[in-house]
Amino acid sequence: MFDRTRLAAAIVLALSSQAVYAQESQNSTSSDEDNVEVIDVRGVRASLVSAKNIKMNSATIVDAIVAEDIGKLPDNSVAAALQRVTGIQVERTNGEVNTVLIRGLPDVVTTMNNRNIFTTTGRSIALADIPADLVYKVDVKKSQSASDFEGGIAGSIDVQLRKPFDFDEGFSAAGGLRYEYSDEAEEWNPIGSVTLNNNWNSDAGRFGALVSVSHQDRDFMDQVNFVTAPFTLPDAVVNNPNSVPLNVEGEAALAPNVIGGYFRYGDRVRDSANVTFQWEPNSNSMYYFDFFAVQYEQNSQLNFWVPLPDWGGWGQGYVTEYKEGTNVAQSVVRPDAPGTITSNQSFYNASDTYQYAIGGKWLFDNMTVKSDLAFTDSSADYRGFILDLGFFADTINYDYSKNGAGISDVEILDADGNPYDMTDESQYLLFTNFDQLSRQEGDAVDWTIDANYGLDSWITSVDFGVRLSKRTAFNQEADSGGRGNISGRDVFLSEFPGMADYTPTGYMSDVTQLNNTQWLTPNADYILANRAEIRTAMGYSPDDPDFLPARYYDNTEKNYAAYAQANFTQEFGDMVLDGQFGVRYVTLKTELNGNSITDGVVSPITVSTSNNQLLPAVNLRLEVTDEVYLRAAYGETISRPAFAQLNPSVSYFLPSETATLGYGDGGNPELKAVESKNFDLSAEWYFNDAGSLTASYFYRDIDGYVKSVANRETVNGEEFSITRPVNSGAGSMTGTELAYTQFFDNLPGLLSGLGMQINATFIDAEAENAAGVMEPLPNVSDESYNAVLMYEKDGVSARLAYNWRSEWFGSFNEAGDQPGKSVVHKPIKSLDFSINYDVNEHWTISLDGTNLTDDVANDYFGGDSSADATLYPRDTYIRDRTFSIGVRARL
Repeated sequence: MFDRTRLAAAIVLALSSQAVYAQESQNSTSSDEDNVEVIDVRGVRASLVSAKNIKMNSATIVDAIVAEDIGKLPDNSVAAALQRVTGIQVERTNGEVNTVLIRGLPDVVTTMNNRNIFTTTGRSIALADIPADLVYKVDVKKSQSASDFEGGIAGSIDVQLRKPFDFDEGFSAAGGLRYEYSDEAEEWNPIGSVTLNNNWNSDAGRFGALVSVSHQDRDFMDQVNFVTAPFTLPDAVVNNPNSVPLNVEGEAALAPNVIGGYFRYGDRVRDSANVTFQWEPNSNSMYYFDFFAVQYEQNSQLNFWVPLPDWGGWGQGYVTEYKEGTNVAQSVVRPDAPGTITSNQSFYNASDTYQYAIGGKWLFDNMTVKSDLAFTDSSADYRGFILDLGFFADTINYDYSKNGAGISDVEILDADGNPYDMTDESQYLLFTNFDQLSRQEGDAVDWTIDANYGLDSWITSVDFGVRLSKRTAFNQEADSGGRGNISGRDVFLSEFPGMADYTPTGYMSDVTQLNNTQWLTPNADYILANRAEIRTAMGYSPDDPDFLPARYYDNTEKNYAAYAQANFTQEFGDMVLDGQFGVRYVTLKTELNGNSITDGVVSPITVSTSNNQLLPAVNLRLEVTDEVYLRAAYGETISRPAFAQLNPSVSYFLPSETATLGYGDGGNPELKAVESKNFDLSAEWYFNDAGSLTASYFYRDIDGYVKSVANRETVNGEEFSITRPVNSGAGSMTGTELAYTQFFDNLPGLLSGLGMQINATFIDAEAENAAGVMEPLPNVSDESYNAVLMYEKDGVSARLAYNWRSEWFGSFNEAGDQPGKSVVHKPIKSLDFSINYDVNEHWTISLDGTNLTDDVANDYFGGDSSADATLYPRDTYIRDRTFSIGVRARL
């Protein structure tokens, strides 16, 4: 839960006069950014009207979600709600949407209430941490103004929380409670929020106070089956008398050296608060205090099953089948007691993010001035302990593609050819442990002052302002790597009463029938609580591992920015051309404190840099008629490397049973900011209050896109696969977005409540890699679609939303001998629904569901041929479906 002292102080300030608010109607008195009429937002249609008005009246190219456009979808977070916005693509992990990409690019600036906010050492806040219930609107800006913060080549996302003056005078309250069921985790969890608001007048002026709090609890489960990249089989296996003949003579035979699967499950809690106080002493001034907090806590575990066909070399293994027309092994037998690992990877994550801000707005004769001072404080702790158990069965049959589905399977047999008894604790040895912990901290002080000066000219006004920011980022990590048993004796599981546990049942049963659907594994709570005992038994110090000098950094950034832009309007007959043009000048001074490690000798190192950038921006809008608009935009943007990417050190880890090649990772202090020249064109037709048809074209000329590349390095005679970020060469992205929204009012009777929302995005993107070879940009799907069927009439509000994105490249230079050496994700889809019924003006009941199609996600190695998906499967993911029932109240 929240730090009570911090939260209490904020609430006392907000409630110092009277009790407080929350209703869902908005008025137009407090719109600082857009003079857009905001209407009573209680239904799907009204929210779409507000979003349309924002898009139509904005100076930039923007898409928006407003109020119950979020609240009435089955979405818990801003990240999940954004998946249906035109041009947005998302990624899912641990039972939720956790990554938001604009046009496939992760280079996204996130702001809250138009001020910078982030999580620990990141450049942005995790949008999954912002509950949808606290949000008034979200703007996805695809073209930038000179007044916008620099930092994202893809665009920016601004989250606007509710404020007291957004609402009518008087006290009001709103809240909701839902219980959500996750079908893989088989658990019900509560999701609730309460908002209180009060606006009142006194002799000292107009006052408003708002408190919103949200609590989200979630149990989740994914099931994952995997194989590693295939390697060339030894001649002894290929020429074994029991091996079937090669399908293609003269070519190497391939097979993965690791297969397996795991349950990934856990529970997490997010508690959030938004506290705001506003004071308007007169019509020419307004002051405010804002407080936002989110606290996150997650316990999770991965229960691995890893039968290793090449443990100790391939021994007497032989191939029983090759995939048709190839030398890629379909099935292999190891008759000589190979090793198998079961494992528990147990993790604890917690983070706290707080932001405080004070500011004001002042109106003069021809000028408006706004100023904001914000302090952000974010920290995170991580604790992980992994314990591998090992046993040696007599014979294991490996199937690398069960029923052609890309799912690996094994059959474990005893000496008599019967299923091996895997419940006997006495056969399990403590084999390898991995010990990890980390601490991240980040804080920032930001001060901005912005002014708008009105002119009696075709240039209607001039905007100018300054931003001064100081940002720090601190990181330290301990990671032992894989540590085998060095005690000099076999250490058996049976020596630790209470450690033995079993995974959930029914592994992969929704996809195919496997030989093993449950296995013995270490208990997560036990190994976290008894780390010292386990370390000692395996021959190590009982103490936590030391922090790694190579993972330490303590960075400071000072950012000074100034901008000026002119806003203009010019008539051409019956048409009106308006827009803005301006420039932003940015100076960034950085100090990176880390460690230089040479031949094991650690010495502190400080790297200082200074960089200046001039970023022009032009946005034009031609009002052809009251309904038709044409837009054009040009801007230059940058995206700065993450702090961890700049760390000059590298960590090396020796091979282990599950990682046959040494591995490691490091940063690159020579990384440059990614630069992009952006061109956008848009045509928009707004044919009724909620109806629109829009099309846009965009082009990004990108230079220096950052990619993580794994390369082989040899250190002291040992070979390692080391992953580092590098700036690639030139690249480009071009694409088209289409969107259509309409309610069919002319249909008869009940059918007049029907509506439809459809959008599609088509992208072609590529960039040079470190070797100068053009390759697709990672994370970018060439195509993505959203289709939403809506209904609103007589108190019933319903939506059925379908989301789809085509395949995309996840990473390149993966180890292995297969063609392509990349990871390709197959297309994914999701079907969600939401039904709300207004019992009366105060009460609404809801029924929601996500992932109705129970879509199974897959990826594979390769990318050179469509056959690679069958020949070189990698992962299969089964994700949660969720169903929730809830009630909302408005007073």
